[in-house]
Amino acid sequence: MLGHTVRTRIPIWESSAHHVQQASDHDELAEIDRTKKAKIKKYANMRQRAQPSTVQEGDWVLFRQEQKRKSDSQYHEHPLQVTSRKGTIVTAVSEDKRVTRNITHFRKCNLPPKQATLGVNYNVTEDAPTPVTRMSTPLSSAVGEPTPPTSASRPQCARHKHARLIEEI
Repeated sequence: MLGHTVRTRIPIWESSAHHVQQASDHDELAEIDRTKKAKIKKYANMRQRAQPSTVQEGDWVLFRQEQKRKSDSQYHEHPLQVTSRKGTIVTAVSEDKRVTRNITHFRKCNLPPKQATLGVNYNVTEDAPTPVTRMSTPLSSAVGEPTPPTSASRPQCARHKHARLIEEI
């Protein structure tokens, strides 16, 4: 080229056997990589005690809400029914809303709501036990007897009256 000698080499196509060897090496390395990653995943799941989720279509779940105060519950009080699940993505519906989130935003609820939801009717039997609730007032005040006023959290000792005060009475 214009009187200069070319210092670069012209690429030469190597034999196809060499390329076949590189492809098989690549497949072996990919297989080793898959087995090593599976082993790492198994160990991490064992250490974290990870368990697969049991939420399925038709289950009742509680939906996680943002806590604005410490006293707020982590989950909404009204359960939702799961309509579809695709991997870790869950879609749940109630009478007025439809929610699609990752499965970590839901907690499985054992009991369906008391009222009929989504057109499903539940028969409530008379033989079902009623839950015991704690009364806010003592039983004696409910009957009509006066209750003594409660004092501080610690009991107070009976005080000894001075002789000077006894004489004045």
